[in-house]
Formats: sequence, C-alpha cells, structure tokens
Amino acid sequence: MNSTSFNAEEHKKMLRSYFNGQGFQRWASIYGDDKLSTVRKTVREGHTVMMDKAFEWLRKLALPPESSVLDAGCGTGLFSIRIAKEGYKVKAVDIASQMVDKAKADAIKKGVAKNIDFEVNTIESVKGKYDVVVCFDVLIHYPAEGFAQAFKNLSSLTNGSVIYTYAPYNKILAFQHWLGGFFPKKERRTTIQMIKDEDMQKAIATAGMTIVNKEKISWGFYHTMLMHVKH
Repeated sequence: MNSTSFNAEEHKKMLRSYFNGQGFQRWASIYGDDKLSTVRKTVREGHTVMMDKAFEWLRKLALPPESSVLDAGCGTGLFSIRIAKEGYKVKAVDIASQMVDKAKADAIKKGVAKNIDFEVNTIESVKGKYDVVVCFDVLIHYPAEGFAQAFKNLSSLTNGSVIYTYAPYNKILAFQHWLGGFFPKKERRTTIQMIKDEDMQKAIATAGMTIVNKEKISWGFYHTMLMHVKH
C-alpha cells in the first residue's frame, strides 16, 4: 500500500464521528437486549461466541489475581465488565465518548466500576503496560497500513499476550464490499477492512510475536478471525 494513501488523523476523525453517532445506536442495540432483525441477531450471537472463546483463552493464561488487562476499543464495555467481575484490573479505552459513557454506566450498575479505569482514546495513542491486551472487532475498521500502526502500538503495551480479532481477506466478500461502495452513504456502515495473510504475518513478526491460537468464528452474518499472539 502506498504510504500516502492512509491518513491516520482523517481515519480517526471518521471513526470517532461514526461511533459517537449512527454507530453508537447500531452497536449499542446489537450489544444490548433490544429486539433485532434476523441479520443483526446473528451478529449479536456471533459476537457472543467470539467473546466466550476469548474469555476462555484469557482464563487459560492463569494470571495472578488483579492482573491488568487493556480492553482497547471497549465499546459498551461487555468484555471489560465480564473480566472485571473475575477480579482483573481493567483499562477500558474507546475512541467514542458515548461508548465509554455507556460502558461506565453499565459497570456502575453491575458493581464493578472500581475495577475499571475508563479512558476516551485511540488504540494508536493509548499508553501504559498491561499483562494482557485485548482488542475485539476494532481492527476490522483499519486498512493494512493503519492496522500495522495500531497493532504495533497494542503489542508494545504488553510483555505477554494480545488477543484480538481481524477480518481475513476473502475475494467474494471483497467484491461485495466493493459493490457496497456504490450504495447511498446513508445505507452504509463503516467499511470492513480485510487484511491479507501476508500483511498479518508481517505485523506479527514486526512486533516480535508468535501465534499461540487462532480460530475462525462464522455465525450467520458475523465473520471474524480470533487470534492469540504472545511475545
């Protein structure tokens, strides 16, 4: 990819605008208890399957009590709240203040807010050192160059594991996304950015990490690759 083709600041601006507006309504509904269309219901179910598997992988690490976990792109806080209940010390970060506000309100309701430090920030700019970094259904919004930048930062924030999802490249889906570009803007969501295997391998190698586990999650209209890599 041409280095001038990706504008990080413009990309962040677009994501912030989407997830504080239409995206917040869409995903808060999917992550919540609202009645959904058949398509969105499968996305909710697939997302739940993915989070259950990620939670299983996290527990298998057998980390000491009160280990720190960064939830990068925490959304409405589903995973942050779940692991805070287990006693982890969580840093929950999202680019959209609306998402963080909802996550914080839900954490207070569930009685785990004391275990979670909330922050409005981007996954490229968040700082600190954590025992584990998790990042779910966030990197799917980054094209290859932006993905490499974000992944490099996330991997630098731990000496341990990163558990994350990405959208693997698929020719048929790529064509459908290309066609989708011709629909009116109001009918579109943020574009899913598929990463080619060689770009993923390069990002992992550049970060000095190795693959521990990978699992494809396909459930109705929800498709993602769940990865566990470590230093």
